[in-house]
Amino acid sequence: MNNEKNENIITRDPGTLVEKYIKIKELGSGSYGKVYEIENKTTKEKFACKHITKRKICDMDRFNNEINIMKQCNHPNIIKLYEIYEDQRHIDLVMEECIGGELFDRIMKRIEEKKIYTEKEASIIFKQIMKGIEYCHSKGIVHRDLKPENILFLTKEENSQIKIIDFGLSKIFGEKNQNKKFMNTKVGTAYYVSPEILEGNYNEKCDIWSAGVILYILLSGIPPFNGESDNEIYKKISKREFNFPDKEWKNISENAKDLIRKMLCDENKRLNAKNVLEHPWLNDNENEVKKKEKLVLDNFNQEKLKQYQNIPKLKKNILSFIVSNCCNKDIENLKKIFDEFDVDKKGKLTYEEFKNGLIKLSIDNIKDEDIQKIFNKDIDNTSKIDYIEFLAISLNHKNYLTEENLNDACKLIDKTNCGKISKKDLKDIINNQLDNQLIDKMILDFDLNGDGLIDYNEFLNGMSL
Repeated sequence: MNNEKNENIITRDPGTLVEKYIKIKELGSGSYGKVYEIENKTTKEKFACKHITKRKICDMDRFNNEINIMKQCNHPNIIKLYEIYEDQRHIDLVMEECIGGELFDRIMKRIEEKKIYTEKEASIIFKQIMKGIEYCHSKGIVHRDLKPENILFLTKEENSQIKIIDFGLSKIFGEKNQNKKFMNTKVGTAYYVSPEILEGNYNEKCDIWSAGVILYILLSGIPPFNGESDNEIYKKISKREFNFPDKEWKNISENAKDLIRKMLCDENKRLNAKNVLEHPWLNDNENEVKKKEKLVLDNFNQEKLKQYQNIPKLKKNILSFIVSNCCNKDIENLKKIFDEFDVDKKGKLTYEEFKNGLIKLSIDNIKDEDIQKIFNKDIDNTSKIDYIEFLAISLNHKNYLTEENLNDACKLIDKTNCGKISKKDLKDIINNQLDNQLIDKMILDFDLNGDGLIDYNEFLNGMSL
């Protein structure tokens, strides 16, 4: 492999990994390299680091595809990629650390202990899987390799949040309301692959089939399509025939079986992700869980909303950039609240969803006109608030706009490591969604000496430190 050709495959963060992090221990290894637990030297937050040897990357296009897709995803149930470091030989990916292990291992442990997941327990896990899938599909992304091995638990607790990982086989299939592309590459894993993938003509609903297989296994401990070899399994999948053996299924509700039937069927009859999330089995079980859980949006009031309205757009973007790199432990409750607000499960809040969510939480000191102003001035001009924007609105800014966090953010934004932030640097964190003229106007709020760049002191001043 030509190292020179691949030297700059992805944007490199300034400096080196060891300048900011301490390596704690090895977590695992594979054909590509190793995974380490690392710790931020300053904040003491722990992360996972994939240390990848470039010459061992067999398919560079697939690798780049995975990185690009992960960069697009900001959702509570999808693994978060924080930073990328690259030199001539290695690439280091700094990611969320999921210490709870794989769903596969938890299922196997349950089978060994003869304590298969109850319907309520399974619904909590499965709903999170489906929220992640629905978010991906809404962005035109199909995973194509959903299986228990690619679903991790954030913590070791039984009720831990789950994270969908491994987007190496994922593909952009087309945006909503546009012509979607059918795919024909045969990918996936036996047991979970859909029949239309085997036939070579499929769309994003292949993920729904895989999720249906996962739900079947969660509730019974056995796969719906089994065999002595992959080919035997594929033959059974192609027939689309399965049953619910009385030994494993006699105590499982008809609602659960109905949902599975509507996921493990012909593609043209199969539910989409939104339909699955609306199914009575999921919602009946979720209502039972919610009765035991009280969500509180701390210190959310009229003044906080007005404060966010008046923040210059560039500062909002930088604030969201900082928040997106926060440790999950700081924002666990806000993730649950965002999910409660996000009724249509598209990963973005509409005006009505935001307003109704505040009403549900008994926050009645907010005026409609101030809520509307938030949506008229959202960061990406969509008139909707995504997950990161919601966190930026809700969190106490003083806790996050510390000089330490701003220093780290400034270094990350300054890709050329020249000590100043350029228009190109800003376009990178804003995802190139604004034209040059608008970015020039945003820079004016920070650029005190008029050179078209933002130095460190101007950055701190602009962020009101």
